[in-house]
Amino acid sequence: MSGTLAKPRAAAPADLHAAALTLALRHAFESPTYRPPTLPAAAMELMQLASGSDVPFGEVVKVLDRDPVLAARVLSIAQSPVYASRSPVLSLQQAAVRLGLKGVRDLALEAALHAKVFRVPGYDDVMARLYRHSTATAHVMRATCKRFRVKFDYAFLAGLLHDVGFAAELLALVSTPEWRGAPFQLIAPVLDAVHTDASGQLAMRWRLPAPLQELLANHHRLEVGGEVFPANAALVVAEQLCWEAGAGMLPPPPEADADSGSTPEQPSSGFDANGPDVLEAARSLLGIDDEAMGEARREAFPEQRDRRHGQEAAPVRARRDHALLARRSAGLDTDGDAMER
Repeated sequence: MSGTLAKPRAAAPADLHAAALTLALRHAFESPTYRPPTLPAAAMELMQLASGSDVPFGEVVKVLDRDPVLAARVLSIAQSPVYASRSPVLSLQQAAVRLGLKGVRDLALEAALHAKVFRVPGYDDVMARLYRHSTATAHVMRATCKRFRVKFDYAFLAGLLHDVGFAAELLALVSTPEWRGAPFQLIAPVLDAVHTDASGQLAMRWRLPAPLQELLANHHRLEVGGEVFPANAALVVAEQLCWEAGAGMLPPPPEADADSGSTPEQPSSGFDANGPDVLEAARSLLGIDDEAMGEARREAFPEQRDRRHGQEAAPVRARRDHALLARRSAGLDTDGDAMER
C-alpha cells in the first residue's frame, strides 16, 4: 500500500488513541493513492473468465499454468478431503472438470488470499484465526445459500472475503512505523469499526463483481438503499453457525452443541458480532425456523466428525485457542511470562 497512516499523538503503542487511529485508517482507505494488496494476475483473470459462459476447461488450465505457485496451491486444496472424497485429483485439468470454472475461481482466490493477504508480520495468531474464520464461512455460506434457496453466484467468495478488511487494516498498520507493534487487544475495537468499509474498498479496488462489492461493504446489514438482500441474510446466518462451531472471530458460546435445538445469542457488541436482532431479522427473511436452523447447524459443525475421530470437540479447541490468543495479545505466553518482542 502506498503512503502511510497519519502519525499518532504519541509513538509508544500504549499511548495510541482510538479516535486518531480510526481517522487515519478511514483516510488511508479513502485516499486516491491507496493501493490494496496485489492479487496474482492469474486469480484476477479467472475472475474474468468465470463471468463468461462456455469457457473451455483448457483455458482455465492455461491461466493457472502461468502461475505455478498459485496452481500448486489450487491443486493442493482440490486434493483435500473436502473436494476429493470420490477419487484423487491428480491434475489441474481434473480439478477444473471436478470443480467447474466457478469452483476453480473460488479456490484460486482462496489460495491467493492465503499467500498474499492473510499474512501480517507480528499478528500471526490473529491472521490464522481470520483465515480459518473466512474459509469456514465461505463453505458454510455456500451451503446456507443452497439449503435456503438463496440465489447468489458469489456465495463462496462472499464468505471468504467478507472480513478481508481486517487484514487490510493490519497491513496498513505494519507499514507505518509509528503504529507498528500495537497490541491487538488495544486496536481491536478500531479494526472492528472500520473493517466493513475496508472490505468494501478492497472489493472496489480489486474490481470484483458489483453484487459482491455491495455485499462486502454492507455485510453486517440486511437492508441497503431501502432494499433487503437475502444474500446478506445468508451471510449473517453462516457467520452465526461458524461462531457456534468454533470458527468465529469471537470465542464460541459455552453451550455450543451441534445437536442443540436452540440458537445462542451473540453479544450485542463485540469483535465482528452481528447481534441478536440482526440474526433474528436474517432468519425471518429466509424463513428459517428452529428446526431448519438445527439442520443447518448439524451440517456446519465439525464437532461430530471430531468425536468420531477421537479428537477434541471444535468449540472446546476454539475456546482454548481464543484464550491463548488473548494472552499473546496481552504480551504473555502460555506460562505467563513476558513474550519476546
